[in-house]
Amino acid sequence: MSGLLVFGRTGQVAHELQQLAPVLALGRDAADLAQPGACAAAIQANRPRAVINAAAYTAVDRAEEEETMATAINGAAPTEMALACAALNIPLVHISTDYVFPGTGHHPWAPGDISRPANAYGRSKWAGERGIRASGCTHAILRTSWVFSAHGNNFVKTMLRLSETLDQINVVDDQIGGPTPARAIAAACLAIAGQLQEAPEKTGTYHFSGAPDASWCAFARAIFSLAGRPTRVQAISTSAYPTPAARPLNSRLDCSTTTSVFGLARPDWHAGLKECLTELKVST
Repeated sequence: MSGLLVFGRTGQVAHELQQLAPVLALGRDAADLAQPGACAAAIQANRPRAVINAAAYTAVDRAEEEETMATAINGAAPTEMALACAALNIPLVHISTDYVFPGTGHHPWAPGDISRPANAYGRSKWAGERGIRASGCTHAILRTSWVFSAHGNNFVKTMLRLSETLDQINVVDDQIGGPTPARAIAAACLAIAGQLQEAPEKTGTYHFSGAPDASWCAFARAIFSLAGRPTRVQAISTSAYPTPAARPLNSRLDCSTTTSVFGLARPDWHAGLKECLTELKVST
């Protein structure tokens, strides 16, 4: 039996996992999530002591036209992983999203709140959650939000790129959530995987997002302030920035059970942002 098997190799969290621990990270060439059976085969072949699924279909707007593909990758593949983990009696840590909720109201979503996804991406991730729970495997479904890092595509890098040519950027101010450093998510996944091996009764659904909650507009202003960029941020409403997929206005997550069960506090996204900008060699 080998160590930790990670699905995903080039994504933000997968990259950080490889920096933090000796893991076997499988890319699409080794395990294509669009072919869910390949995931179970990889687990059977490697027989790890735990599995972390850091791979997903994340093109939120394109999922409106490719829901079948999104559901195969985000729904069927994690289900196959979970069934393989159940057969080997090993834990699975699966990264999910605040998009499984409708994004209404103002209170932070608790893990047990009713899921009513407002778009295809959210429905595909919810399908994966249901499959994992039904498999009977030891698992932690870790919902997170607004992931950022120095790698891959994310809001921080988009804002920095736009600031190179624009004096002012319009950013929505009525969507509220917790920006979350990918490195913190990776560290949390490693800690949870270890604890599940010793205490499988901790199986369940948990939340993990950065603190404090903020709007995209406030996040953008913090990015430019720390990066020393003079770019102005104009607050706009979601209705002024239509997208193919509906975006949640309320992405706040109640992370208290993650703290009480695993001892993991919400990460400070300001500190994570400073680390990210330093890694990107942007002056802070």
